Amino acid sequence: MVAFFPFVLVTIVPLIGCVGAPGDEEGDVGHAAQPINILNSLDPAALTAGGDFAKAPLSVDAMLPGARAAIEGASEQGRLARLFLQYAVGCALGRGQEVAFSWTGLDGAVHDEVFPGDVGLAPSWREAPLDEVGQQWVSACIGARTNRYKQQVMISMRGSEEALAVRDDAELHRFTYEEGAFWGNLFLAQPYLRTCYEPKNVERAVAAMRDCAAGLRGQGDEGCGIMEIMGPCADQCEPLGADLFHPGCAAPESGVPSAGKTEYVITVFLP
Repeated sequence: MVAFFPFVLVTIVPLIGCVGAPGDEEGDVGHAAQPINILNSLDPAALTAGGDFAKAPLSVDAMLPGARAAIEGASEQGRLARLFLQYAVGCALGRGQEVAFSWTGLDGAVHDEVFPGDVGLAPSWREAPLDEVGQQWVSACIGARTNRYKQQVMISMRGSEEALAVRDDAELHRFTYEEGAFWGNLFLAQPYLRTCYEPKNVERAVAAMRDCAAGLRGQGDEGCGIMEIMGPCADQCEPLGADLFHPGCAAPESGVPSAGKTEYVITVFLP
């Protein structure tokens, strides 16, 4: 998959009645006149909640019993499963696609959820189980949207997948600081998620509260769930090309079929 100038602007526009405040248990996803408008403040604790979602089509009726029970649960694990699914749907499905379901809280109140798609990295998941390529793209997207502080931060996601090929000169001129890259597979029995950073932009990333990409002010990846901060991208990934994304990064041999390297990488730039 090759595309030129593949950039996707990921932001959140606070539409009244549409977008939950940072830290809300069940924030809704709002849309506005921007290339991509999806939440990018995922709680790192939700990164291991992928469970069996990839093993069946992305609809509640088709889900494996364990996955459906997870998102319908009223416990903390149920909250995390719903958060994971919300972000996975936003990454995988395109606009006009959605997943709807209901769950019942401990107080007996019924909550109706509608998780819309946005980026479109794996729209076929609606009809069939998510294949390994789709799993890696969706995982990279979820990683890029994770925030230790659950803060909504404007980022530019870039990669070789066609769904990321948004040609926008204004975005190129505004988002000029490479934060780093994200890759992994959150749907494996032993999920993993890796990130690297651009050393000269670490302070900018930290100031933007993007610590899970740049390191927590000398504390490594503490507080970022299973995300592993691998160090400078120059040590982990192929160099940025003219199209401004890393075309491949190092991965565990058990996590990808290509002997320790994956091309399903999302590079993030900050303004």
